[in-house]
Amino acid sequence: MDNIYQVLGDSEMDLAFVLIHGGGLDTWVWERMMPLLDFPALAVGRAAPGTNLNRLTITDSAQYIQSQIESSGFQKVIVVAHSIGGVLAPTVATLLPQRVAHIVFVGANIPPEEKPAISIFRPSERFGIAVWLRLTAWKMSFTDKAIEEDMRKTLCNDMDETTVQQVLAGGKHPEPPALFYEPVSRQKMPSISCTYIKLLKDQGILPPSRQDEMAANIGAKVLTLNTGHTAMLSRPDELAELLNGVASEVNV
Repeated sequence: MDNIYQVLGDSEMDLAFVLIHGGGLDTWVWERMMPLLDFPALAVGRAAPGTNLNRLTITDSAQYIQSQIESSGFQKVIVVAHSIGGVLAPTVATLLPQRVAHIVFVGANIPPEEKPAISIFRPSERFGIAVWLRLTAWKMSFTDKAIEEDMRKTLCNDMDETTVQQVLAGGKHPEPPALFYEPVSRQKMPSISCTYIKLLKDQGILPPSRQDEMAANIGAKVLTLNTGHTAMLSRPDELAELLNGVASEVNV
């Protein structure tokens, strides 16, 4: 599997990272960071190719992630969820209570109990998300200057131009609407420790004050990183260092 990074010489390690990407991105977004991790890592997708995304539920996507984890053979995992991936991680933990040892949320959306992810945004932001979901579903070209400037501001504000171009080209991945509109419940989630990495330079998706609310919704320990929203691309070494530190304290 191309989306697995295995630490050389440590095939028998007891712990691995499972990486859930943010909205509009895909597994490629973790490629810079994966070789910097001290443990094996698996970057997961949330829908099989050809799936009708409009029919997917949060549980459907979580079950697809579950199948990838089980196929990898990793017995204990730390789930790392970025941005909208935050709505999937608790359900993955519910499906695999014996395997998920910890969850790390990276600038992640964690709505209040029984509320959808889109509920945390202002009305104007909700409208923008709805338009974006429709455009990506139709696979329309993002040539509009306003859209490009919004992506630069919200996803790329601390990146070099080469990385910006990578995001502009690869940040159009269609998403299941349920990730944004389905009410989220964590009532069946097992008792598990969580860390929230607050991204201090996030200028559009989840500003720091909103990230504080997200961390409080799940009672997570908060760490900070002085980066924009897409830290695994702009500061992969710094994010990897934080994740390695978290992993070193997880009991397996």
